[in-house]
Amino acid sequence: MDIRHTPDRTELVSIWQDTLLSIADLVDEASPEQWSSPTPCPGWSVGDVIAHVIDIEQVLGQEPRPDHAPDFAALPHATGDVGRFTEVGVDWRRGRAPKDVVGELRETIVRRRAQLDAVPIGGEVLSPFGRPTSMERLLSMRILDTWVHEQDIRAALDRPGGMETPGAIVTLQQFLSGLPKVWAKQAKAPEGATIHLVIADAGRGTEAWAVAGADGVGETCTPVDEPTVEVTMTWQDYLALSAGREDPPVVLRRVAVRGDGELGERMLAAMTQTP
Repeated sequence: MDIRHTPDRTELVSIWQDTLLSIADLVDEASPEQWSSPTPCPGWSVGDVIAHVIDIEQVLGQEPRPDHAPDFAALPHATGDVGRFTEVGVDWRRGRAPKDVVGELRETIVRRRAQLDAVPIGGEVLSPFGRPTSMERLLSMRILDTWVHEQDIRAALDRPGGMETPGAIVTLQQFLSGLPKVWAKQAKAPEGATIHLVIADAGRGTEAWAVAGADGVGETCTPVDEPTVEVTMTWQDYLALSAGREDPPVVLRRVAVRGDGELGERMLAAMTQTP
């Protein structure tokens, strides 16, 4: 799929399903050691990531959650309301046989696909935060979350790949659409400052532009001859920063920044867009 293509609802449903099936396939033959391998998600193993994906899809399907109270004192990574909420379904599945958890994931995908197919055109669905949203918005959010977790699993298993799939492209599109907010609000770029972001992988010529407005509001803009900051990086590094998977100072050593260096570093430090 081309980065310039905006997938419609039918395409998004297929991409959502394929992305979920991809992580199921990744762990189908995982050894006990691989299942318990730590991922870039603090406190979570490969099996925990699978459990989290199951739990969120079931929540969105309005299925009953387990009546379970984790021992949060033993789970220091589970902080805040969102962290504690997501830990319930994860902790409840710890200790279950991997084949049973993967089987539950596959069964959940089938049920959710039937639910999504039944939503009328133009109908709204519930977001992970319980608010009504469009099918297209929900599916895009779920593709991003699931595909990023696929990369977490790949990192833990030392099985790189999947960076050019439709799920990867939908994720990249969403990260790029968030650039104006990152630039103006999170990096606190001064009014009128422009950013040119280049994702320079072989075979991919992706770039985005944004300008900071007043009161931390940013917007996309047309190219200018001399942007305030120009940042060139790989898709892997952009993912690491946007998903908060690697410390910005480490990534900075691999990134080319031109223009206002201090503001560029501030931009890189503020790039995280996921919870």
